[in-house]
Amino acid sequence: MTRQQDDTITVVIPTFNRRELLQVAVESVLQEDRVPIRLHIFDNASTDQTETYARALIAANPRVSYTRRPENIGAIGNYSQALAIVSTEYFVPLADDDWLLPDFLFDAHAVLQQHADLGAAIFVTEARDAQGALVCTYPTSLDKLRFGILQPREHLSDWLRYGHYAWSSVLWRTRTMECLGPPYLHTGLPSDVDFQAQIFCHHPVYLCNRPGAVYSLHQSQASGGFDVSHIRSWARLFKRLDREIARQNLLDRGEYLPLRQMMRDRYRVAWNAPAKASLSEKDRVSAAYLAGFGLGDWETAFSLIESTQAEPDLRAVPPDLSVVQLPRVGSTRLGMDSPSTDSVTELVASVLIWMKGATEALAQLEQLNARMQTEKAELTVALAAAAEREELVR
Repeated sequence: MTRQQDDTITVVIPTFNRRELLQVAVESVLQEDRVPIRLHIFDNASTDQTETYARALIAANPRVSYTRRPENIGAIGNYSQALAIVSTEYFVPLADDDWLLPDFLFDAHAVLQQHADLGAAIFVTEARDAQGALVCTYPTSLDKLRFGILQPREHLSDWLRYGHYAWSSVLWRTRTMECLGPPYLHTGLPSDVDFQAQIFCHHPVYLCNRPGAVYSLHQSQASGGFDVSHIRSWARLFKRLDREIARQNLLDRGEYLPLRQMMRDRYRVAWNAPAKASLSEKDRVSAAYLAGFGLGDWETAFSLIESTQAEPDLRAVPPDLSVVQLPRVGSTRLGMDSPSTDSVTELVASVLIWMKGATEALAQLEQLNARMQTEKAELTVALAAAAEREELVR
């Protein structure tokens, strides 16, 4: 990516088979004529009338470019290659089913032109349903957020606490992608969250309490496709976030861990939804491992491992007995020079099953201890009352 030194905004729109929605997105960009704009459409081998529309558009408007993929490379691949061609000072990645509101590009451009150190100008996104009704905003807690120019430490604190932004209403300074490096989208489907997290660890931003774009809610959205099969992507996202928070020394451990848990709890619904396609035994064990050790979501981890076929005899043992049985390391072939994938999967499953049993047994012990403490207190009261009565008799 070779960047030109100018103040032009490149708006990239990756698209696939959304001809009518694409037109709404395109027109929302081209209505702005007060700042220099380039609009580049990246067609992921659409089979509808997208190509016809786009070629007519570029013939009529010199600000528009069009790239058609010879074959569909997936949404993430299409977005990554779109980001890679940005050479202007600023850019906006606009979803083909969203649209920009008047003045967003003009106002966001003015902010970044005035403050050369800022990495992004972030406006509010309105989420609207098919009837146009406002459902919510991104971010959601507008009454709790700090607005204006925000440094990485204070901004990350709010971002972790209240959630990420819909990036159609974010004007980015192109050099901010240097901290990401190609292919820029590193964590699969939740890459937009990772994209923001990594950049916000490095760059101050301007947060504006005014709508800049509309996020269209409908059933065919890619963001609605999350399920348990994406645990690996989320675990990688959190690992990258942990590493960058530490590298930049933004938050100490005592501050970061509670905020990290808030973020995890907010996104947990995305990765614990039932898989839309059947997962192999190996994939289930892997997902359970990453859910527990990578995300700290042991409830999901134990649910996944319970549904596997590994170690059925161990799962059948009551929790109060299995807690004293160590994971069956000896039943694997880890002593071999090159342990097989099956042996590693067996070991991981055994450890997780043991941890599940130990956790259940510990919960039982805590309940038993609480009951015994209650009985002890009641007995103490009863003995005191009996002693008092005996004293009165004397």
